[in-house]
Amino acid sequence: MKTSLRLFAAASAAALVIAVAGCGGSDSASSPDAAAETAAAEATASASGAEGNLAQFMKDIGVELNEFWGENWGEGWKEAVVKVPEDAADTACGAIDAANTGPAYCGADATMVLPVAFFRDEIVGADDDLNNDAAVAAVLGHEFGHHLQAIGGLGEAVSQAQADNPEAANLLSVANELHADCLMGLWMSSVDDEKRLEPGDLDEVLVTLEKIGDDKLSAGAGAQADPETFDHGTAEQRQTWFGVGFETQDPEACSKVYDDLEDGTLEQELQAGADAANQSATN
Repeated sequence: MKTSLRLFAAASAAALVIAVAGCGGSDSASSPDAAAETAAAEATASASGAEGNLAQFMKDIGVELNEFWGENWGEGWKEAVVKVPEDAADTACGAIDAANTGPAYCGADATMVLPVAFFRDEIVGADDDLNNDAAVAAVLGHEFGHHLQAIGGLGEAVSQAQADNPEAANLLSVANELHADCLMGLWMSSVDDEKRLEPGDLDEVLVTLEKIGDDKLSAGAGAQADPETFDHGTAEQRQTWFGVGFETQDPEACSKVYDDLEDGTLEQELQAGADAANQSATN
């Protein structure tokens, strides 16, 4: 898989160039700068005051993801710094208030902040007994997808495309988020190959992806679903691209999400998801 991963950035960026030439731009994963050069020398995981089995599990998964992608990426790999705070965490992008935000990635210093409180909420529903641990691992895997995008140059390409074509910013964001879901599925498939997934783990992941689809979040908030405001993808899209990564274990297959951006498939799927959510709300 190392050869494919070395081609990942080039293949993804090439697909993105084709896509944005016909439509427009987004502000998804941040691009790394010189500060990222020191990331590997820093502590890979930082508790930042977090305690308990859940925080430790998250740090352990962060170490595992760094090892997995480091082994498979090849030349140019940079470790992500993983912070698991209860309160706040400092990054080159500024201090992140863990009590009022979800997972965040700062490309400037290759740091991801994974607030413990987010994983305990009703969407993930994890706890120190490690209930829903597969859903927790999936979210970390998704955030590592953004790290790969950043060090591979795709995050910067997306940000530039968004700046150049603001009318397509949300569509580009959706493509990038689904790409990260696909890379997360690729990693989880390797865990399955090692016989470490337990019965029900995949259901945990799929249920969580269902909950965080843009269409489901709109419905849950009692709001009219507007596909032009979607920036992560519908529940069905998120589950589908997780499945692409899981079934193929091929990063180039994940890059094909940008083909769907180019030919209008993503936009059609977003509209269909919004229509279904709004229809369901009126029944």
